[in-house]
Amino acid sequence: MTDPDALLSQYEGRLADAQRKSDAIREGLTRLRVVESSADGQIVVTINDAGNLVDLKLGTSLQRKDGDSVAQEVLRVLQGAQSRVAATVQEALSPMLGADSEAMHFMMDKLRSAHPLPPAQYVPGGGYGDEPHRLGAIEDDAPPSPPVARPRPQLPRSSQDDEEDFGDKGFLR
Repeated sequence: MTDPDALLSQYEGRLADAQRKSDAIREGLTRLRVVESSADGQIVVTINDAGNLVDLKLGTSLQRKDGDSVAQEVLRVLQGAQSRVAATVQEALSPMLGADSEAMHFMMDKLRSAHPLPPAQYVPGGGYGDEPHRLGAIEDDAPPSPPVARPRPQLPRSSQDDEEDFGDKGFLR
């Protein structure tokens, strides 16, 4: 027969190990940063483990550039950094979770779907890519046909109908 105290002690030990592992993972993710720079080094973005921008540095030579082109380049650099989040998290957490563990696969799938590889180029007014983002043709894509004016049917009414509803009294009584 198994000793209940020994089972409880083993369970508490495994629970304490899991808590230490969880704390180490949380600590590692809190400190994790991905830094990406533009080709000329004038734009430097820093993001956290969730892909959120935590720091942005802009060089002084950008003052002489068109604002739209600077904005496009900032977005490109930011998306480049975000596309590296999954690989950076995997590298940091593999020793703790195991590179081929189910937990690691789950995290990587989530991160890769949240931050896919950046598209090739930014299109002003249309976002990234060569064409505006579209999901595909749907039945509402056809231009609407002009409305057809149809006369409303008139129901025959008599003044007696109105009086029968409430008699001589108003409806508020």
